Amino acid sequence: MPPKPQVKKHRKPLTPLQRKQQKRKYELIHKATVKSQYYKTLNKETDADETPDYVKEIFGATERTIDSNGNVVELKNPEEEEQEQEEEFDLDEESSSEEESEEEDGDKKLNKRQKRLEAMARLPKPNPFKTQLEERERRKKESEEEKKERQKKTQEEKKARIKYFKDRKEERSKMLAKTKKGQPKMASQMDVLLQKIQKSMD
Repeated sequence: MPPKPQVKKHRKPLTPLQRKQQKRKYELIHKATVKSQYYKTLNKETDADETPDYVKEIFGATERTIDSNGNVVELKNPEEEEQEQEEEFDLDEESSSEEESEEEDGDKKLNKRQKRLEAMARLPKPNPFKTQLEERERRKKESEEEKKERQKKTQEEKKARIKYFKDRKEERSKMLAKTKKGQPKMASQMDVLLQKIQKSMD
């Protein structure tokens, strides 16, 4: 029996996001390969240029001598030694002059700072918010006075209310007063009426 022919499966079309991801992937792979090739070529060039140490020691080394301590030292020309000594001398002079100038600058700065501090101690610094502070204190005093007046007024009103209810209770008790037999007391009612007439007359 012959083998079955392989049927190719149809792929689904890629979405825009998948296409973007695939493109980014190929770009990254390409960049990485280019980078690796670049570094490989660089390494090859440096390897070709580098010569062994023993060859450098034989051909490319400068003249050497042995100093008093027995160490191997490169041989220097007398002209080069003189130049180095002059440079060291110049550096010493420059450093000493720089130190002196720095000390003078430091003294001047200290004097200026002391003068400034003394001037500040002598003269009181003007307050830029003086008017605002005065305004705030004035408002605070006014508000405190208003508060005290309100409290005083409320206390007086409270006292007057208590007195009014007390008088009303007494009047009611006098008007509703009765004898043992349950008859209203006329004398107490007359007293209440007289007090009312006197108040209206005053």
